[in-house]
Amino acid sequence: MPSRAQASCGDGKNTAFPIGARIRGGPAVYRTGGGAQTWFLDLTNTTGSACTAIHPVVVFTDKAHALRPAHLRMEFEAPGGSFPVSLERTDRDEIVAVFDGGDAFPGFSVGAGGSLTVKVRLAFSPDAPHGEVVADAALVQRKGDDGDWVGEAGGYRFSVEGPDEEAGEAGALAHTGHREWAYGSAALAALAAGGGLLLGARRLR
Repeated sequence: MPSRAQASCGDGKNTAFPIGARIRGGPAVYRTGGGAQTWFLDLTNTTGSACTAIHPVVVFTDKAHALRPAHLRMEFEAPGGSFPVSLERTDRDEIVAVFDGGDAFPGFSVGAGGSLTVKVRLAFSPDAPHGEVVADAALVQRKGDDGDWVGEAGGYRFSVEGPDEEAGEAGALAHTGHREWAYGSAALAALAAGGGLLLGARRLR
C-alpha cells in the first residue's frame, strides 16, 4: 500500500494535469427515496510515472442551492471494499463529496500510462429538493497534511424528481454540455477559488 506521506504523481515534464478523468454511465434522473444508482469515474495517468494517493472530490451544485448533505447517500468502491464518502456543504451552498474512506483507504493508485475505473453509487433521500444538479469532479493527491489538484472531470448533469413524477428521461444516460450556471473547468476553477476544493483537501487531512 502506498504511503500517503510519500505520494507522487506524474513525471513533472508538462504543465497539464497528470490525471485525465471523465464521468460516465450515470442516469439522467434520480428518484427521491429510491435505491442507489451507479455511475463511473474513469481515471487515466497521462504521464510516464505512477500516481498514488489520489482522492476524488465531487462537487454537486443545484440551481436552487437547496441541497444539503443529509439529502445524499453516496459510496464508492475501492480495493478492500465499499466506502462512504464524506459530505459537507460550502459557504456557496455546494455539496462537497470527499472520497476519503478513513484510515482504511490510502487513495487510488494509477500506474504509468495506466487507467482505472471507480464505481460510484448515489441516492437521494425522500425529502431531497427536486430540480437540476451538476456534478463536477476534481482529483486531489494527498501529500501528508496537504493536497495537490491533479485532475478534473466536469459536467455530469441530472435531475432529482419525486417518485410519482412523469418518467421523462428516466433510464436514459445523462449527458454533459453547456451550462449557464456551472460547467466543466470554469466551474471547478470557481469552486477552487470559493473553497470547495480547499474544503475537500482539508477533509483528507
